[in-house]
Amino acid sequence: MTLTNNAKATLLLCSHLALQHSQAKPLTLKEWNELAECIVHSSVKEPANLILMNAEQMQMELGITSEFAKKLETLISRGANLAFSIDELERKSIYILTRSDDKYPARLKKLLGKNCPPVVFYCGDLALLNEKCIAIVGSRNIDEDGQQFAIKLTEKAVSQGYGICSGGARGVDQLSEETALLNGGKCISIVADSMTKKIKLKNVREYISSGKLLLLSAVHPESPFSVGNAMARNKYVYALSQAAYVVASDYQKGGTWAGAVENLKNHWVNTFVWNTDRYKGNAALIKLGAYPINDSLDSFSTELIDKSMAVNEQISLYPEVIKREE
Repeated sequence: MTLTNNAKATLLLCSHLALQHSQAKPLTLKEWNELAECIVHSSVKEPANLILMNAEQMQMELGITSEFAKKLETLISRGANLAFSIDELERKSIYILTRSDDKYPARLKKLLGKNCPPVVFYCGDLALLNEKCIAIVGSRNIDEDGQQFAIKLTEKAVSQGYGICSGGARGVDQLSEETALLNGGKCISIVADSMTKKIKLKNVREYISSGKLLLLSAVHPESPFSVGNAMARNKYVYALSQAAYVVASDYQKGGTWAGAVENLKNHWVNTFVWNTDRYKGNAALIKLGAYPINDSLDSFSTELIDKSMAVNEQISLYPEVIKREE
């Protein structure tokens, strides 16, 4: 894997790669966005130039506090160990993209703007990002009827030439992924915890090798599960899809509800919800503006899906992608 100096700087500042517990914590998304603004409006111009600077120089050039400058210096100082961590991931077929890379998922940039992750880990064929897909999401615990509807919906989507994007969690997400792959479809799975653990599964490795499955993650490939990471993943699932289908949702609680409401609020893509009284959240989401779909899936329309991409063309790209290295 060949990384630009801008990508290396982003990794050093925003990821846990080669980071010891005693060292400073990586920058949060908010901190990174603020720093990127400072960089582009200073003589520094791009993140790569920070690698050659000490804390005093960064404080002077960027107008930041001495404490924050020392944190940046500490994070950058582990550069010598970064290559070893990258090589270790490559041996597991896990690769890295940063927001300054040309291959970074374009839909994340377009729809999420500065809310897209600075660093993305992946395993599989990135070409799947260029194919049309829908998100199928839902609660972890669903009854038999809910499972059958999720299966029927997935089979319908695959038959119409759509791939499936999901969070890979137990329940609807996992069921839709498995159904799509078993029916010859393709799948993008957004992993919120240990990617290294998932790729050890034989069937996962086989689907990845055959070009049917792409794993993406905004967290370190060995990260344990956390509610925060799982909730943050929701927006990536929606943003990488052309439309989203909610099979089952709790009311005003849980990741499915939060993700659907966030999407309805931001108008990333159209949200379709199974019109059933089995799950209290479903009716509430329809009242909030989601499109109802019936048991027979008569309203599953490729025309509606293809028109549902609500990309805001007036977004401003973040500073670190303005300038490219030759």
